[in-house]
Amino acid sequence: MSLNEKSPFPIPIGVPSMLNKTPVSKFLKHSMLAAMLISVVPSKGYSQESTAGSPEEVVSREGAWENLRGRITTLRRTVTLVPKAEHKPALSIRFIPNSFNAKPGNAAIYYLKAGGFFEQTAAIQAKRKFEDDSRAAAGEGDFAPYVWLETEVKDLPVEKMKEYLAYTSFQPLFLEEAASRLHCDFDRQIKNVENPVGYLLPEIQAIRDTARIQAMRYLLAMAENRTDDAVKILGQLFAMGPHLCQEPFLVSNLVGTACVNIGLQQAFYLSEHPSAPNLYWAIAQLPKPLIQIEQSLAYEREFLFEQVKALREVDTIPKPDGYWSEFIDRFTAAIQGIGAPFDQLESMGKAGITLAIGSNVPIAREYLVEVEGMSSDALDKLPNAQIFFLAMRRFYERYRDEEFKYSFLPENARNKTKSPTSKLAEVTQRYGLITLPTSVFLPAVQAAQGASLRTQQQLAMWQTTEAIRHHLATHDNKLPATLDELELPAPNDPLTNGPFEYAIHAAGATLKGAENPGLQYQLELRTQPANP
Repeated sequence: MSLNEKSPFPIPIGVPSMLNKTPVSKFLKHSMLAAMLISVVPSKGYSQESTAGSPEEVVSREGAWENLRGRITTLRRTVTLVPKAEHKPALSIRFIPNSFNAKPGNAAIYYLKAGGFFEQTAAIQAKRKFEDDSRAAAGEGDFAPYVWLETEVKDLPVEKMKEYLAYTSFQPLFLEEAASRLHCDFDRQIKNVENPVGYLLPEIQAIRDTARIQAMRYLLAMAENRTDDAVKILGQLFAMGPHLCQEPFLVSNLVGTACVNIGLQQAFYLSEHPSAPNLYWAIAQLPKPLIQIEQSLAYEREFLFEQVKALREVDTIPKPDGYWSEFIDRFTAAIQGIGAPFDQLESMGKAGITLAIGSNVPIAREYLVEVEGMSSDALDKLPNAQIFFLAMRRFYERYRDEEFKYSFLPENARNKTKSPTSKLAEVTQRYGLITLPTSVFLPAVQAAQGASLRTQQQLAMWQTTEAIRHHLATHDNKLPATLDELELPAPNDPLTNGPFEYAIHAAGATLKGAENPGLQYQLELRTQPANP
């Protein structure tokens, strides 16, 4: 979804759809590219690899960023650096408060207030009218206010922005209060929810919309040379990432990533502004990684059993046929409303499901014997339904952990491993119906981690440019020949745990991040003299 596309409906856990039938794991597995578009800067620029060897060309611009298409997609920005020595006291600027300075309380309350328009009927009506009028005037083109996020600061319609932002003038106070807290809890009590796949998250979509408006406030501050305000606003955008990573859902984590990256898209304007402080140490003080998804991954690993709780009871202890008749009733109730491909199973009814189980018992036995190592004698003691559901559970647990295990390795080690996806497709075709929950509920864990790493890579590249600003201020405005010359150490590329690619040339210097995946960030660094 591009920054200028508005979603008119709340987000279910799985996918932004009013149907509310798609589970989060299916959404993340089959639509991870779409989910990650919200986490890429600029949002239109993500693409898989193009034809190898094709010439690189600029296919679009979004603000100061160029989208170059060649063997891979490159997002390139020219940054004209203003020399600025490190800030003193070095740690006096923070984007997110530390544990000592943070206020007690729950940030979620303030996000709800910022997005709720409580007793603000006239304001929300005026805001919507502004958007509707702009959309109508633009026709098929991009329209205000969202096109402002794709406009360079020098070209912004400042007065028009002030008019629009006045409709949400109540928000900054609440967002400042939210950012001053480390704790964010929407009190989901998700373990007590009977149907987690149908759980709606309208407030998460509202936070993302609020982040877009907050980014407009940042751009307006830059246009009006209010760099201190811009730094504070950017910190409030950054705080949304760790806050939403306290959620149990990957979707919420990805929206938090999007909020951070909406700010990161515009961050380099500060590196170009003569009155902006050097932010090297402010970036260094951010949590590492800023986007931490371990909590949601822990929930995702158990998601099938949270949705179909009866599956936790399946084991190798023989149970009577009457138990399994009641079990099928509970299984059928748990899959209602999930959507394809469960809807086909659901439409069969109990009798049809029972017949389907019977016809799949031979392949279930084959799996349990050949893969799980169970004996035929042990299986002979179990009813057909128990054999079927035991194979279903064991298959899910095996291939779920094949997907999850690499999440515990560092990124440079994960890059050397093969994705289990291709093997899963092969065994799914072989073993049929017992693989159905795995194909639906297994999330793309490595892709989700890639979104976090991409954010960390952009922060590291920005911190490197701030280190270079310090070098310019202390070396007569001359770029370093190598990153090793920097007094303020350049961080490693989080994707490789090695140095960024850096090359000096006649026009300036080029800083590149490692490819991830089929996507690369590139900064063209230029110099300008400091203001006297």
